[in-house]
Amino acid sequence: MAVGVMTAASATAQTVTIGTTAQGSLGAALGAALAKVMDGRGMTLRAVPMGGPEVTIPLLNSGEIQFSLVSADLASLAASGRTVFEGNPQPNIRLVGHLVSFEAGWFVRADSDIVTMADLKGKRVSWGITQQRILEYWGRAQLATADLGEDDIIPVHATAAPAAVQDFMAGRSDAVVFTVGSGLVSQADAAVGGVRFVPLPDRDDRLDIITSIVPGTLIRQVTPNKRRPGVVTETPIMGSTLVLLASADTAPETVAAVTEALYTARDEFIAIHPAFNRMDLKTLAGKVPDLPAHDGAAGYYKANGITGE
Repeated sequence: MAVGVMTAASATAQTVTIGTTAQGSLGAALGAALAKVMDGRGMTLRAVPMGGPEVTIPLLNSGEIQFSLVSADLASLAASGRTVFEGNPQPNIRLVGHLVSFEAGWFVRADSDIVTMADLKGKRVSWGITQQRILEYWGRAQLATADLGEDDIIPVHATAAPAAVQDFMAGRSDAVVFTVGSGLVSQADAAVGGVRFVPLPDRDDRLDIITSIVPGTLIRQVTPNKRRPGVVTETPIMGSTLVLLASADTAPETVAAVTEALYTARDEFIAIHPAFNRMDLKTLAGKVPDLPAHDGAAGYYKANGITGE
């Protein structure tokens, strides 16, 4: 039985904010689920869609928000000041726990003549999303597996992921990179009569290629499921894990209360959003390179003998 540190109500008397990715994203849905579970434990936690991690992580680093959900690879890059955060490390972000695995890839219309990654050459693709630049890196990594780069495509710029998907639905772009199973992909699927994710090519060095551009990512074989529109057959797609971060300034008792909920209320989370079926309590306390754990989370894990291994 897990050892409780304290109740959420006693952990904080003020409103706590978790910044998430845009409305319609997986991160926004999971943030809303966390807010609902914590509300049942007496903590007022607001889930606020703010755009991409390039927006939320600096706010977390400065202590203006208390929590955020981002991919593990980006959390590591932010802490160490690489790629999207080149020359701008975020030293005050801390790891709370690993939540759910996810995949994101290029998707096209189901009836498109784009079948392979190489077919994206010369096509209009979503690019340079200013509030979520990491999507461009994920797109670059996948294009590189077909020996393509920015000069080989026609960039269609957007400020945020919802705008990029709107461009796609309106016929202004041919392909968008986004998360499998997200609300935005479901919206696009319904609007255009079906979408389809483009598989990574079958080559021995494809993992080396994508990790040279986005370190810490991996490749998963994604199977068809009614909750995954666009996955029409088993498809190799780039993936990572969503992790919960806290500001170093967030009170340890607040972080401990949230950590306790994650560890003890998995069924509640699943009832709110099925993606939590992917939350593995054995790896909840896992590590992320270059990113220290928050004292509140580390204390809870230690008290309960949770190692993350």
